Amino acid sequence: MLSIQHPWAWTFCAFAALGACLYGYDGVYFTGVSAMDVFIRHFGTVNSEGVHEISPSQLSIMTSMINIGELVGSLVAAPMNDYLGRKGVFLVASIIVIVGVVLQVVTDSSRALIMAGRLILGIGVGNFSATSPLYIGEVAPTAIRGPMLMCWQLVLSCSQIVAAVINRGMESNQTTAAYRVPMSVQLLFPLLMLMFLWWVPESPRWLLRRKRDTKAAAALTLIHREDPTYDPAPDMDILRVDLEREHALASTSTWGSLFSDPVERRKLIFSAGALVAQQINGIQWFYYFGTVFSKAIGIADPFLMTVIVFVIQVVVVFAAVLCANRLPRRPLLLVCTGIMTVSIFVVGCLGIPSGPVSPTFGKVIISFVILEITAFNFSWGPLGWTIAAEMAVGRNRNKIYAIAVGAFWVTVWVTVFTLPYLYYTAGLGPKTGFVYTGLCFVSLAYVYFCVGEVTGRSMEEINDFFARGVPAREWASQPKIEEAGAADGVVYSEKGGSSVEER
Repeated sequence: MLSIQHPWAWTFCAFAALGACLYGYDGVYFTGVSAMDVFIRHFGTVNSEGVHEISPSQLSIMTSMINIGELVGSLVAAPMNDYLGRKGVFLVASIIVIVGVVLQVVTDSSRALIMAGRLILGIGVGNFSATSPLYIGEVAPTAIRGPMLMCWQLVLSCSQIVAAVINRGMESNQTTAAYRVPMSVQLLFPLLMLMFLWWVPESPRWLLRRKRDTKAAAALTLIHREDPTYDPAPDMDILRVDLEREHALASTSTWGSLFSDPVERRKLIFSAGALVAQQINGIQWFYYFGTVFSKAIGIADPFLMTVIVFVIQVVVVFAAVLCANRLPRRPLLLVCTGIMTVSIFVVGCLGIPSGPVSPTFGKVIISFVILEITAFNFSWGPLGWTIAAEMAVGRNRNKIYAIAVGAFWVTVWVTVFTLPYLYYTAGLGPKTGFVYTGLCFVSLAYVYFCVGEVTGRSMEEINDFFARGVPAREWASQPKIEEAGAADGVVYSEKGGSSVEER
């Protein structure tokens, strides 16, 4: 009989992953909406030939405005998490998202309202993107932390399919419902968050930091609700030990220490680098402008092609989650990044012939785009967020992860803002692939120098690797804490939590 390990922890983490829906949905729905004739008529301008169009500059600003909000939201999430807790941030972010969506839905001609709404929406999405993985990492038992963090990408991928299907269903509609319906669907995610927020436990780590021991014990018991014999005391003991260590170093837990302290700086580079390396390989080209790009290279039904691509993506991400603790990360990332490098290079080569892209070349380009998306979603898609969350350890955990997510949104913004200029204004077309081919080598360098094997390792063990300056390539060969630290009285419980034994 099929049984799920830690089902309640899975449920609470799945709830937190609703934040991924907003990011995934927006990136796909807006690329579809911006290609709809009715949206172009309402929000574009009339060119010299009397035809409505959205210029590359207008498309860049409207599309990337959300990324500016996401950057702001991710950075302010650090102090918000410190003072409001994870659930407090979920509450505030949900309200912000609702305001941002409503501002977009109420207009049928104002680009200013669209941009303002996307900016505000982005702040809420940034709050979620910086908080949800933190919550998942703190609630998930060590044994299943990796697969749970990878579910962030799985949920994101599912929301992208929803957006693509809705766009496909509305693209022939010639009323404002064509773009208002996809916009309005975004309200579903924060409303679900608000509806069930009362039922989800707060992070036990945050509760203990706030000296709310009784509530922390209750939260741990709820997370392990499937086990009637579960005793939260051992896990609380190990959390207290770690929090006491953090408290002893609190005076040095500053934003400046992330850059002045070599250990903290290395954590920041490893965490932020994962999300930057995830995004510089050209994947946003196909996420934010996939429908527009498919239309530009002559695909007969670009909306259907977008649906097909994201169905493939979900299948691949689901397979990646199932293989989460079975495949070593370094070789997986190196191989898949190599595949992506070749794929994006071929796309660039196929754009060398001048003039419009032929139908045959268009189909070949889409084939290599699908190969790139497959390789991305079996590796970087789920692992980027997982690695970033796992590398944010120690006394500056909130700050490190907030900057990492901020770096992610800066990278996404730069990519999304420059793509229309590279593709249209600079006249590169598919040759834009050459730009991202070069950046893929940066991703490869990051994997070689900064990715270590941490499957089954606790956050305390990862923190110890940084403290001792162990190169990432050697992490897999380091003894586990129960082997190296048993003499100090630290052992791990069978439930994946930690405990302290008196000796």
